[in-house]
Amino acid sequence: MKKFKIRYVIFTAILLILAFNEGNRTLLRRFFEQYKLKENIKSAYYQNDLLKKRIYYLENEPSYLEKMVRSELNVTAQDEIEYRFSTPK
Repeated sequence: MKKFKIRYVIFTAILLILAFNEGNRTLLRRFFEQYKLKENIKSAYYQNDLLKKRIYYLENEPSYLEKMVRSELNVTAQDEIEYRFSTPK
């Protein structure tokens, strides 16, 4: 029983020392900042790859250019009928 109390006191003391040490808090904060920055870098690389693919297709595929114009600018071809469906409320 006495060993349990001593271990509990030692564990609590170590935890308090680590928690109230400014260097440890800064280290932990920097670790989480680094994790977020790495995720941002991964996301930027993924978006960069997608944009490179779009540029390639825009330069080399005329059908892709037409698809992009239709979807982003809502353009219809001459003599083309546009169908719109309303959803029931």
